[in-house]
Amino acid sequence: MSFFTSTVICTFIKSFTVLYKFGMVPDDFDRGIVIVIPLLKNGDGNRFTVGNYRGITLSPVISKLFEMVLLSQLKGQLMSDPLQFGFKSKSSCSHAIFTFKTVVDHYISNGSTVTICTLDISKAFDKVDHHKLLNLLIDRLLLRQFIVLVHEWFAKCVACVWWGNAFSFWYQIGAGVSNRTQI
Repeated sequence: MSFFTSTVICTFIKSFTVLYKFGMVPDDFDRGIVIVIPLLKNGDGNRFTVGNYRGITLSPVISKLFEMVLLSQLKGQLMSDPLQFGFKSKSSCSHAIFTFKTVVDHYISNGSTVTICTLDISKAFDKVDHHKLLNLLIDRLLLRQFIVLVHEWFAKCVACVWWGNAFSFWYQIGAGVSNRTQI
């Protein structure tokens, strides 16, 4: 490892330790730029509806790196339900389909009728209330430092929309969690 690389790593470690210890993030730490790609999500849908276009938020690489470090350090405390298949490592839609099919086959083979109801929650991650999420973290008895840090980070979540050559005003993001692309 070169001197430069080890210096950069040491600087990141010290910076991230200070951020965590004091429960703070820099003001521009999660200042995202939402790029609206002029590609229709649904080709058969209304081309004149804003919701039919895909938005991608670009965030600073340093904040994504810090997020990855936090997640690796706290992964044992941030467990989700075993029946949640999306947004999890080593899990996919095929696992959910297999589980669903296994349950249905079990009931049918035992002579039961199976009635299925589906719910479209495709925009669920856009609607996650930050305060509700913080309350869930408190209920899980996560370290106070982590909760204060996440609260501070959410308070500084802002974005603007970039369309062509124009930028909107910056606006506060009060809900939603997403996978962001690093810039």
